Amino acid sequence: MADKPAAERSEKATPERLRKARREGRVAQSTEVPSGLMVALLLIVLALTGPALGRRFASAIRAGLSYTLPESLDAGVLPLRLSQMAASSLLALLPFLLAGLAVSVFGGLLVGGWAFAAKLLSPDLGRMSPVKGLKNLFSLQATVRLLTSMAKLVLILVIVYFSLRGRLALCLSLKWASAGQSLLVMAKLVFGLMTRIAIALLAVGIVDAFFQRWKHRRDLRMTRQEVKEEMKEHELSPLVRTRIRSLQLSMARKRMLKQVPLADVVVTNPTHLAVALKYDAHTMQAPQVVAKGADFLAEKIRQIAADHGVPIVQRPALARTLYDTVELGQVIPETLFVAVAEVLAMIYRLRNKRRNLTGSDQTE
Repeated sequence: MADKPAAERSEKATPERLRKARREGRVAQSTEVPSGLMVALLLIVLALTGPALGRRFASAIRAGLSYTLPESLDAGVLPLRLSQMAASSLLALLPFLLAGLAVSVFGGLLVGGWAFAAKLLSPDLGRMSPVKGLKNLFSLQATVRLLTSMAKLVLILVIVYFSLRGRLALCLSLKWASAGQSLLVMAKLVFGLMTRIAIALLAVGIVDAFFQRWKHRRDLRMTRQEVKEEMKEHELSPLVRTRIRSLQLSMARKRMLKQVPLADVVVTNPTHLAVALKYDAHTMQAPQVVAKGADFLAEKIRQIAADHGVPIVQRPALARTLYDTVELGQVIPETLFVAVAEVLAMIYRLRNKRRNLTGSDQTE
């Protein structure tokens, strides 16, 4: 996609395109933000630990230079003292090392976030191509990096010039001051200078971060054809949608047919339509349609009802009205109360007669 002219890639990257680029390790990256953060964080650590750091180094130097005569003649003293000085120095520099580690780990998170791609670790001979290397050398990214480096250099020189221009006389007068006073003045001067440089580097980093994010989105732009192809990949074909709809209807029919054995009556017209009704005076306000169907499905409802002893009543007009006006799972409207009540009353009378006959036969 990167080889296509920018004029053709006029569409914004889709969310799927952005996710794919992140999986491949292609995210917006800025080297200027971590460098500015590094200088700023080191200055903060220096401001917090500077006095203690100076005392520790002074103590280490004094301890390293203080030898008694017996110690100076012992060959094992010098390596021991050097190792002690190295350990003390490393401990003193530990806050700076931790600050550098924190910037290296979390600095990139501020621009493009973390993106680990194992694919980038695998060898790729295409990266060693001289032609590709020359192309990258004169790319927009390389040009921007060169201009950014030149701008930083000029900016630092300007800051150094204006920071030291008014303090030149102070620096020259330090030859009359003591060593401690000279170190204190120079430390303040250098710290102020580095603070201005850190602010400038952070400003450059912020500008570069916005540019890198803009360039990253521009490089991921797509052509209209690519957007259409991606939409086709994620949209279901009509055949698949039809198949899914068919499966959903089949499952709904199976659930509905399981309710037929629980119905009180099945109203038919008598061949084309069938509606199964259920009524429980304790839990329902009115009879409920638990199953309905036409043609083949009506035949299936009648067959299940016959197999489970559910009464089947032929009421063509009532069956048509129930089928057309009452949805599955809904109770019947008030306009049908009388007609349905007559059917249910008839079913209950027949059921009671059957029970009475069964009871009398058992008595005899």
